[in-house]
Amino acid sequence: MKLKNIKIGLIGCGTMGGIIVQKLLSEGVVSKSQIVVNDKVFEKARAMASLRKVGMSKDAKALVEKSDILVLAVKPQDFKDLAKEIAPYTGKKRIPVISIMAGVEIKTIRKFLLCEAVARVMPNMASRIGKGVSVWLSSPAFTQSGKRQVEIILRSLGVAIEARKEKYIDMATAVSGSGPAYVFLFQELFLKAAKSLGMPKDLAEKLSLETIRGAVSLQEETKESPDVLRKKVTSKGGTTERAIKVFQARRSAETFCSAVEEAFKRSQQLKKTIK
Repeated sequence: MKLKNIKIGLIGCGTMGGIIVQKLLSEGVVSKSQIVVNDKVFEKARAMASLRKVGMSKDAKALVEKSDILVLAVKPQDFKDLAKEIAPYTGKKRIPVISIMAGVEIKTIRKFLLCEAVARVMPNMASRIGKGVSVWLSSPAFTQSGKRQVEIILRSLGVAIEARKEKYIDMATAVSGSGPAYVFLFQELFLKAAKSLGMPKDLAEKLSLETIRGAVSLQEETKESPDVLRKKVTSKGGTTERAIKVFQARRSAETFCSAVEEAFKRSQQLKKTIK
């Protein structure tokens, strides 16, 4: 679905900012002329504008004035300085804001930007290939048509899930936002274990990737819960049972939960730095 006659201004030309611009264009949501970008590092904005053939503004204030929707893809620690620069313009224009900043609450964005319509989003890295998942929530000031626009933008990245409460956004930061890194770490360990057995690197890489891909696809197709499927693979007295017992003895579940909890705690710490 396309967004017509709407100019999208994006501030923050890092990894996720670049992914958003790329997917909006590749999915045909907007045309190149409908996007204008800015970054505090001028070269980053110029590089993105050159690569994607979109507009660029050296001045964040001018970008706000040109835009109908503002997307904030800056680091949380850069938000205060940016807000000082653009707040008079976001407040005056009442521009809808979509933020992907980790840990920065809707009420904080509203306070610093002097605006009411704010949508907070937690996307993840798989958005790069249109397989991402974005958890989002908007302030009451967002109109139904505005929320529809947010959904269209986020669906260009993959699955979009509207949360019922903002606390779930912080939780999603630790689960789906950081989640791809957990999967990649598991794959790294999988490869290391295979190589330790003497398996050639190319075979280990192929087997680990296809095993992960197949397991996820099986769960999607059968709709059975992971624990049920795990038990079906685990024959009594077999090789899998022996491996699972080692995971359990080493308290792998507790370690994993602790790691995700630490990621969640960090999102809470980020929240406290901006008030």
